[in-house]
Amino acid sequence: MKKVRKHKKDSRRVASLVIIAIISVVSLTIFYQSWTVDENTITTVAGIELIIYRTELCSCCKDYEAYLRSNGVSFRTVLVDYNGLEKINIRLGIPKELYSCHTMQAGPYFIEGHVPIEAITKLLNERPAIDGIAVPGMPAGSPGMGGVKTEPLKIYAKAGEKITVWMTL
Repeated sequence: MKKVRKHKKDSRRVASLVIIAIISVVSLTIFYQSWTVDENTITTVAGIELIIYRTELCSCCKDYEAYLRSNGVSFRTVLVDYNGLEKINIRLGIPKELYSCHTMQAGPYFIEGHVPIEAITKLLNERPAIDGIAVPGMPAGSPGMGGVKTEPLKIYAKAGEKITVWMTL
């Protein structure tokens, strides 16, 4: 009889812990989904959905996403393989000399690589007649990359077939 009572007590404890865990997960999910983005974020100002395409294993891409979130940027991430990323770059018209490890689409624009928030804000607020902007490669000290920035970061713009330095930070 004692074993049956103990088993019932243990079962009740486990059930209680499971219920507490479920309530906690649901509460955190509701909190996270109801978390509002500041009115001054890029997506609110520009009214454009941002989509980041990246591979699963790229740690600097994840660090770049953390950089964007810390600056109040809301975006959606789409995981692709390396071939998928290249197909997206081709679809968006990004030349190989501008390639980096991840690509963002912001309405009609591409944003390639570790582009600082100041350049993204300028692009989406001014909406110039260009195809997009890029920080080619993975320069040390750029947002999401480790290391120390040793020279000003050049942000390139592509308009048609022409590539120019659009901004330096």
